[in-house]
Amino acid sequence: MENKKINIKELLQSDGKYVGTTMGVSMRPMIVSGRDVVVIEKKTARLKPLDVALYLRNGTDYVLHRVLKVTDSGYIIRGDNCYSDEIVKEDEVIGVLTQYFKKEKPIMMDDKKYLRYVKRRLFWYKPRRFFVKIKTKLRKIARRIIKGK
Repeated sequence: MENKKINIKELLQSDGKYVGTTMGVSMRPMIVSGRDVVVIEKKTARLKPLDVALYLRNGTDYVLHRVLKVTDSGYIIRGDNCYSDEIVKEDEVIGVLTQYFKKEKPIMMDDKKYLRYVKRRLFWYKPRRFFVKIKTKLRKIARRIIKGK
């Protein structure tokens, strides 16, 4: 059987919706790769901050990340489990997350619990980033000490 990559862009154009799982860790803990199911609809209007956009990186890779800021020409976007922002042009965004299933439980984007998660995640971004940098430096020091013996 041929292993063919699904063309989500074409599916969104023809059906207006894509339902399936994701790959990768950039949206953890919200979406777990290979387990949670996402519902993405074709983008029909400008996105807003906190929306989760599906866009094409380099024209070939599908990426699902959160909109942090809307700019004149596009968006500033970051994955919930990432530590660097990305500038994405308006025409690179092809869809928006409208719902997802966490262990088969449906989560809507206007759910109060979901919105609390998003606000907490954004609030704790800088402290998380700081501690990740410290943890990384401590690991490097530990490796040097271990190799030095």
